[in-house]
Amino acid sequence: MDRRLHLLRHATTEDARPGHPDRDRRLTPLGHRQAAELGRWLETSGTLVDLVWCSPAERTRQTAAGLRLTAPTTVEPSLYRADPEDVRELVAGCDPEVASLLVVGHNPPVAELAHALAVGTPEDQTIARRFPPGTLASFAVAGWDDLGTARLTGLRLP
Repeated sequence: MDRRLHLLRHATTEDARPGHPDRDRRLTPLGHRQAAELGRWLETSGTLVDLVWCSPAERTRQTAAGLRLTAPTTVEPSLYRADPEDVRELVAGCDPEVASLLVVGHNPPVAELAHALAVGTPEDQTIARRFPPGTLASFAVAGWDDLGTARLTGLRLP
């Protein structure tokens, strides 16, 4: 049975604020709208999500909350400052009972992993050039520990 992996770059954020760590950057009003619109799109498109993993950064948590999904959300500390291989390893450890996983993370690792999984598709160059905040790449995979089987099933730019 195929699993569904959704890689989402957090929505649009404010610029860095002097005296505040990067981790505390928040969504802008546009970012809140992007998250809400994506949540509505996920619902109307029939995209099911069983589990959401997000970085502990404020902007990823706000993005995940703004989607208004019914799936449980877990903060995964390793997603903050992760590289693509870290994300791949985290996904490999997902419970095999989970059929659909949404990872809310940061660039560059989210875009780099999405590009690596989409190589050879018509969309791979789009992903390589452009993966703005609020972009979602969706894949069918044979199993969480076998992302080499990934097949791009959708790319949604904000």
